[in-house]
Amino acid sequence: MMLLRVMTLVQRAAVPLLALGLMSLGGNADVTSVGSFEPTNEPRVAATFESPPDTLRASAEPGTPLLLTLPAELDGNSIDRYSLLRGPALSGVAGRSFAWIPEGTEPGTHEALLRPHAPDMPADTLVLRIDLHS
Repeated sequence: MMLLRVMTLVQRAAVPLLALGLMSLGGNADVTSVGSFEPTNEPRVAATFESPPDTLRASAEPGTPLLLTLPAELDGNSIDRYSLLRGPALSGVAGRSFAWIPEGTEPGTHEALLRPHAPDMPADTLVLRIDLHS
């Protein structure tokens, strides 16, 4: 019976020691310097940007088909075609043309993600933001 109590005490002491050992292995090796945070009474607001360079904007009306010619060149690379990675229902791409029939779609901002295909161009994503007005 005494041996059982000693084993239970050893197990209970080993768990916190093991946890401390594992936490010290992770550590903060990536932190090179510690900076201080100074209190401020001013609100901190992130900077706003109109659109990133790889974003196109368009507008449409519900029920009216939207047809867009996509850029023939991006970052100095001639684009052969685009493929649709993700888009609203009833949207598609053929060559460098984007089409969408916003039938039964709620007004608001909708996005389509497109991948341009060009020789010697790294994989990139073009965002098309469409404002659907009622």
